[in-house]
Amino acid sequence: MRFIVGLLVAGAALGAMFAAGAQPAPGGAAPPANGADQVVGLFGATCLQFPGNPQGVRGWLKQQGAPAMPDQARAAFLAGRAGQVFDVSLPGVNLALVSLDDGGCEAVVEKANPAEALNTLQQSARDAHATLTPLGAQSDAGPNGVQHTAYALTVGARTMHVLVATAPTSPQAVIALAPK
Repeated sequence: MRFIVGLLVAGAALGAMFAAGAQPAPGGAAPPANGADQVVGLFGATCLQFPGNPQGVRGWLKQQGAPAMPDQARAAFLAGRAGQVFDVSLPGVNLALVSLDDGGCEAVVEKANPAEALNTLQQSARDAHATLTPLGAQSDAGPNGVQHTAYALTVGARTMHVLVATAPTSPQAVIALAPK
């Protein structure tokens, strides 16, 4: 959980970095995408499609045209860990994908209803006929109110560890696939 805590501690700095990469909706006509839906979708399309395979994640993101984060943002997201960070923001939703060299993978969203992010993850697992088993939850005692929830995710015969951190401040949801 150290990596999620590191991301959330840097929340204020990350919020500013997200804002710099945000793209406005064309003509302001389209409603913004839902942050909870987008972070869960990003997690599924990257971390779960290429579990433990940073080259697969990175290749797919590059194929999609996702740019690497600038050095300062990259350093904040990595918090001393080895890896790459991509800006996968959509109009109205600031998203990042952290691909760690050890195979870990994190989908991060600046703003999303924390309860909705958890519910969307659980519903997505049910829709995919995957078993998402809660392993435990804890809240930080500090003022930022971070809630950590751990799951075992079983897809077919493979079980993976998923860690979710939600908070009332930015970033409001981080979904991570932890390498074994």
